[in-house]
Amino acid sequence: MNSTRSRTLATMSGLVLSITSLVACGDDGGGGGGGDAKDDTTVVVASPAPNSLFTFNEVIARELGFYEEEGISVKVEALSDTVPGAALVQNGKVDTALISSSDALAAAAKADDLRLPYDERTGGSDFIYGVVVPEDSGVEDLTQLKGENIGLASPDQDLALLASALKLVDMSLDDVTTTVVGPGGPSVAEAISSGRIAAYTGTIQDFAAFGDAGLEVENILPEGFEGLPVGGYVTTEDALTSDGKVVKFLRALAKGTYVALERPEIAELVTQEVAPEQWREPEVAQFLLEGLYSTLAPFDGNTFGEIKPDRWLSAQDLLIEVGAMPSGADLDTFLDDAFIAEINDWDREAVLAEADAWLADNS
Repeated sequence: MNSTRSRTLATMSGLVLSITSLVACGDDGGGGGGGDAKDDTTVVVASPAPNSLFTFNEVIARELGFYEEEGISVKVEALSDTVPGAALVQNGKVDTALISSSDALAAAAKADDLRLPYDERTGGSDFIYGVVVPEDSGVEDLTQLKGENIGLASPDQDLALLASALKLVDMSLDDVTTTVVGPGGPSVAEAISSGRIAAYTGTIQDFAAFGDAGLEVENILPEGFEGLPVGGYVTTEDALTSDGKVVKFLRALAKGTYVALERPEIAELVTQEVAPEQWREPEVAQFLLEGLYSTLAPFDGNTFGEIKPDRWLSAQDLLIEVGAMPSGADLDTFLDDAFIAEINDWDREAVLAEADAWLADNS
């Protein structure tokens, strides 16, 4: 991420705060007519930020009628920090949940009934994750942080992220000091500005929150970083195999993602409609969408949700190495790619034709 992108990140605090408020308030995401009761055609989905730029593919799938095409209705529940998404899945409160890779792996290590049939951010994580320094610090790469104190947004995923990034420059966690300082915000910005921490490891939401403090940061994540998979949709074996609803939801989601990549103006239009507060700074919103498009691009350009077990194994090994997980999950069982072909079984040209017709009616 170059300094131009980093400066833009520093202006995103209002956008990210609005998304954070939406999640904290428990907005149900306008769940597509699912109603209050679960039935044979309703899929209940837990999402970290319903009706937002961050989950624009869910919005497209709903607004363009892809759920109806699959014969389902979708009720979206906002995830909160109080109940883990995996627990909602296991308790039967939701059919599937979009959760981070570290949370997914930690949950799967404790339960053998969880499945991950769809990897959400296959296009890469460098837009989502980062190690940032003040733009005027003079620090240009991780090797300059040897012996320094690096702040962490979380003690698990972000520690593993930092360990992975350091390996790329022939360093390790032994070469630095780390301190968990929590999610990005004014206090973390002050810790960076004052020099109490020389750098900070977190996600785009953390960095964007520095804007209120007037802190401009630059991401020095090494080139070639793949790091941790960002996360995916987790469900149970029973929900995945019993009635096909989860697979139908993921197929509709794949269509929504495809439309966004091929017709990005649709993502702009639907999010302007459902989340106008996130478009108060149009250039920032467009920048965020463009970065998110890149993270959703399929590995092979065509297969949405494709699971790469080696990436997840690397992530798990890192989490165990840094002490975030005492033992690993059975990835052969947890990572279930048996439905990827079915999820991707739809006519691309027909979906684009639907998208163009929608554009003609809604531009």
